[in-house]
Amino acid sequence: MSGVMSFEVFSGGSVTFDLATCAKCKTKACVVACNVPNLACVLELKDNVPALKVTQEEAKRGACIECLACELACMTDGIGGITFSLPMPEWDELIAGAAARGETPGFQRR
Repeated sequence: MSGVMSFEVFSGGSVTFDLATCAKCKTKACVVACNVPNLACVLELKDNVPALKVTQEEAKRGACIECLACELACMTDGIGGITFSLPMPEWDELIAGAAARGETPGFQRR
């Protein structure tokens, strides 16, 4: 398995799954986390990798509630195959201000 699964979310950001990494994951923790009662439940397991069980358009309109449960589960119980990219204009402004003052921020966006 190779490639990526990527979809846009309501905030204007995106979620990307590295399917080669996901195929090697034994726990599939992201799918388990997304399917906890009262969460959005937009992920399912298909061909041994995470897949959307809603359309890309439904995910973009808010079916994915951007709770980050899948990413956290992947980081703690999986093997790190998910990347969230969410707009954070206030954070970007803070980092730009620190850089303008010659300060080195402890965190930078990828």
